[in-house]
Amino acid sequence: MVRPERRTKGDLVAAATIALVVAVIAALFWWNSSARATISRPATSPAPNPIPARVVPDTLQQLWTASSPRTLSPIVVGGTVVTGDGRTVDGHDPQNGQIRWTFARDTNLCGVSYVYDLAVAVYPDVRGCGQVSSINGGTGRRGPTRTAYADKQVVLSSNGSAVLSAGPTRLELWRSDLVRMLSYGEIDARVKPVNQGIGAGCTLMSAAASDEAVSVTEACRDQKDLRLTLLKPAKEEDEPDTKNVPLPGVSADSEARVLAVSGTTTAVYLPSPQPQIVVYDDTGTKIASTLLKKAPVLASSAQAVTHAGDLYTWWTGDSVEVFDARLSYRYTIEASAAVAPLGPGAMMAGRLLIPLTNGIGVYDPTSGTSERIIAVAHPAGTGPVVPAVTGSTVIEQHGEALAVFGPKA
Repeated sequence: MVRPERRTKGDLVAAATIALVVAVIAALFWWNSSARATISRPATSPAPNPIPARVVPDTLQQLWTASSPRTLSPIVVGGTVVTGDGRTVDGHDPQNGQIRWTFARDTNLCGVSYVYDLAVAVYPDVRGCGQVSSINGGTGRRGPTRTAYADKQVVLSSNGSAVLSAGPTRLELWRSDLVRMLSYGEIDARVKPVNQGIGAGCTLMSAAASDEAVSVTEACRDQKDLRLTLLKPAKEEDEPDTKNVPLPGVSADSEARVLAVSGTTTAVYLPSPQPQIVVYDDTGTKIASTLLKKAPVLASSAQAVTHAGDLYTWWTGDSVEVFDARLSYRYTIEASAAVAPLGPGAMMAGRLLIPLTNGIGVYDPTSGTSERIIAVAHPAGTGPVVPAVTGSTVIEQHGEALAVFGPKA
């Protein structure tokens, strides 16, 4: 048997000191970590999967309401309605509004979005709105997280399979595990020569994305006109394939905006030389254009566009423009002397639902023919009434207010 080496009192003191230092460092890491600053209360049991509606109900009644200023449109994931208010993200039972789970941090939310069955909560730190956590909608348990440099204010949007976070100087596209697929604009560290000029002197005005591409309008220094920039993921996420499309005659202070991206096809609203919706392919080639009867009333948020089943719908302020899955124009649902659309559409049981001044309109999605109106009182608020559907339930967001409607018993 080998005799152990002789330990002195100094050895014991040194070992104890090292252990104490390690414990102190670990405590400091924990004290400053996101884990200590996080409150997570998962659901006691998973939410049941919603059963798709077979028909649109004849009548609807308001089931419950909630405040959700940190969402721009209703978020329904894993059979749960998600709200964001202050520091807290809550998952609600669609039928009664009961809180199934709660997630919160020690600072106010930048915004809430979703991808697949995950709610995506974005919080700020000293580097901007780049602290991102995902929460399983059905259980409330934490999923993937990420952290990165970001603008202090961002607009979050999702096509269901990817999340776009866009600010005035930078944007990122995240996949379902929150890995960054694409970034553009101001970068974390200017260490790659290829990145020196990306986004320099330009402000990102509006953006939309699919899981294949991102399109953004930019107002660049010393250029009087906007430009449209088409981006596709490449081998390096910070070196996307880029195509700049000039927009001559479209001033930097105009209301031009990217409406939607489907696959690698982009629909853009251009106010001049006359109001129109222009569709571009991934090479920047104009493949279609639709003149509007009158200029939109664009006092609304970017979330006035919805993906409703196989259709895209855009609320212009007093009408709804409807496009198919390839962004080809289909028809317009216009205001009349008696009734006007209040927001874009959602799909239920093969029918297009549009919020109207006197209720919810039910339309044939193929032709846009009005079939009937379900009388409801929309939540008070400003901007568009943005609807979503789960089962036979309709969720509407109007400004900071969320209201849920279901069939009358």
